[in-house]
Formats: sequence, C-alpha cells, structure tokens
Amino acid sequence: MHSPAPCRASTRALLLVLLCATLVTSTRLGAQGTRAFSMYLDCSDFYCDPDFYRTDITFVDHVRERSAADVHVLITRQATGGGGRLFTLAFYGQHRFAGVDDTVSVTTPQGATEDESRQILSRTIKLGLARYLARTPDAARATLAVAASTDTAKKATTRDPWKAWVFRVGANLNASRERNFRSDYVYGFINANRLTEQWKTNFRLSENYNGQAFTIGPDRVTSVRRDYGGAMQQVKTIRKRWAAGLTASAASSTFLNEHLVATVAPAVEFNFYPYSEATRRALVLQYRVGSKHLLYNDTTIYFKTSETRPFEGLSLTLSQKQKWGSLELDVNGYHYLDNIAQSRLTYFLDAEVRLFKGLNLNVFGNYSVMHDQIYLAKGSLTRDEVLLRRSQLASPYNAFVFAGLNYTFGSVFNNVVNPRFSNSMSEF
Repeated sequence: MHSPAPCRASTRALLLVLLCATLVTSTRLGAQGTRAFSMYLDCSDFYCDPDFYRTDITFVDHVRERSAADVHVLITRQATGGGGRLFTLAFYGQHRFAGVDDTVSVTTPQGATEDESRQILSRTIKLGLARYLARTPDAARATLAVAASTDTAKKATTRDPWKAWVFRVGANLNASRERNFRSDYVYGFINANRLTEQWKTNFRLSENYNGQAFTIGPDRVTSVRRDYGGAMQQVKTIRKRWAAGLTASAASSTFLNEHLVATVAPAVEFNFYPYSEATRRALVLQYRVGSKHLLYNDTTIYFKTSETRPFEGLSLTLSQKQKWGSLELDVNGYHYLDNIAQSRLTYFLDAEVRLFKGLNLNVFGNYSVMHDQIYLAKGSLTRDEVLLRRSQLASPYNAFVFAGLNYTFGSVFNNVVNPRFSNSMSEF
C-alpha cells in the first residue's frame, strides 16, 4: 500500500496556490477600481438606510470608518413648519481634500415617503461631492445636468391655504392574549403646529390607556393606568439668540394621584450659539416661572385634596452633532416658591462618541433628585398595587443608565450590498 502522506501534501500545496491566487486577484481588482475617492456617510441623528446610498452613489468608495474617508458627510435634521424636514449636510474634506469643507441644506416636503426623502438626500449628496470630484482625474468623465423648472411649481410653493398650520391625528393599539394573561395599550393624539420665522405655535392633546389582567389560580388581578392631557406653547423670536414664550397645560394621571394639574408658565430663553446652527450645535439656557393648580384623586400625605403652588425653573441644554459623534447633556431643575425644599433636579445624558478608529462608546441615562412628590396619596399601598406599579411610590431619586462599547475592525470598504438570506440570521 502507498502512504497517503504525498497525497495530503499535494492537496495542501494546491490549496495554498489557490489561496494565493485568490488574494492576488482580489488585490488587483481593488487596485483597478474606477471609484473617484472614498466617502463616509454619517447619519448618527437618524437611520438613513445605508444600503440605498451604497447602490445609488456608485462613483465613490463607501467606507465604514470616518478616519479612512477622503470626505466625511455628516447629516442632521429638524422639523419644518410645513410638516417636512430640513436636512443639513456638512462635507468635511480629509487626506487629499483636507481643508475643503462645505455645508448644504435641503428640505423634504410634508408627507414625503421614505423613498422620496432618500432620493432627495442622495441627489443633494451627489451635488455636494461634485466639488471634490472636480479635483480628481475622474472629473473628465463626469457630467452635470439641470432639469428645466416650471412656473407651476414655483406658484404652488407661494400659495398656502392652511396659513402654515399643520395638523396630525393618530392612534396606536397594542393587544396581547394568553390563557392567564391579558394586556391592552391604547394611545391617541391630536397635534396642531404653526411655524414661521417669528412665531412658533404648538397644540397637543393625548390620552393613554394601559390595562393588564393576570389569572393566578382562582384569583384574577387587574391593573389599569390612565393618563390624558393637553398643552399649548407660544414662542416669539426676539433676536438671533433670544426667544420668549408661554406654556399652558392640563393633565390627569392615575399613577401620580392627579385628577387635574393645570400649569401656566412664561419663559425666556438664550442660545449661546445662533439658532441657525441648532442642527449642529446649541447651548440653551431657559428660565421659567409660573403656577400650578393641583386637584388630587385621593388625599395626599400632606392632607391636601387640592392646592395652587407658584414655582420657578432653570434648565441648561448642550447639544452637539460633530464628526466625532453626538452629545446631548441637559440639567433641569425647579422648586416651589413657597417651599424651596420641595424641588427636583434632573440630569440627562445621551452620547455616541467615537473614541478612536473602530471603537465607539454609547451612553444614555438620567438621574433625578426628587423632593417634589407632594402628590403621593395618604395611606399604604397594597401588595398588588406595588408589584403592578399602579401608583407612584415615595423615592428620593430616580435613575436609569445604559452604556455600551463596540469595536469594529477589518476592511474599511463598504460598497457591496447583498440582501440574500437577510431574514435567516435569527436562526444562528
């Protein structure tokens, strides 16, 4: 019998040759690509369907790491008065385009579908990349066309029978059933908004119903929480960095033992940056003073069934959306003027930061120091009320935190889209 060792050696040699040939071929294909330069698309403010842009913007290399890109495109957005979205696209040149930066804005219309919005964004990205393409040898192969405009389209934008008012009505229903469990959640709302350069007006009405029922042996335990309320806000632009406003609201909550809470509070606000830069950066200081009228479902721990309390509050909010990531930090406090000890101070943090190449840090959380629970009902809660959280419990603080690290390494090229078997990953 012949030894199988030579056969195994020949097989290993053949596999090695095939592997080397594959690597050489892949390297040559990458070197012979026809893409003009590399781009990193940064949509940290919202989900922007990266697969679509990879397949629609094909004259650049899409990379998954910002530091590897020749152009970093940062997109932020905010709502417009007509119910659409204003997208701000910041183009940062890097490496061979270092120092070549630009900012472009585009607005999507009211009721635009996801596909319409991404088509508009894709066209705007291509226009923004044109100045970088013009600096490459591939510019000789590029073309630019402008479609003819129509007077009808121009006239349509000047007529507004709604006088800048936008209305929105909606309802959600979640229901689940098991033999020993039932859960129902219903939410409905009505919004009315009007935005102009000088005025901002918002109206909102909403209602929540959350009901659960458990069957435990012969016993049936039910829990119902209801909340409803409405609010009005009127804001006047004063200068580039100043604004004044008035807020009025009315609400009811079984969880907070509040049959009715009516609040009126004028406020003044100062932005350390111009409001025109709000999609990228803001540092806002707001002071408010007002009055609350409270009508309770049950007698409170202070033996009150109703009361009217004056209060004042101060908040400071820092918001940043930059190349390194996004950050929102908020410090918000208020106290009752007739008893300063009854107060609340809340810290809020939401951050997504790229520490260095491939390593991202995500942090979200809030912490409240609560000395304002004047609404707590007198008497003790039953075991079922505590476990099902039908009513708010006394607590000097409230805290929540989420933190995560993720590290990605390997090839930075991100051009290929392959959706096959996308729904099968849950099986592994």
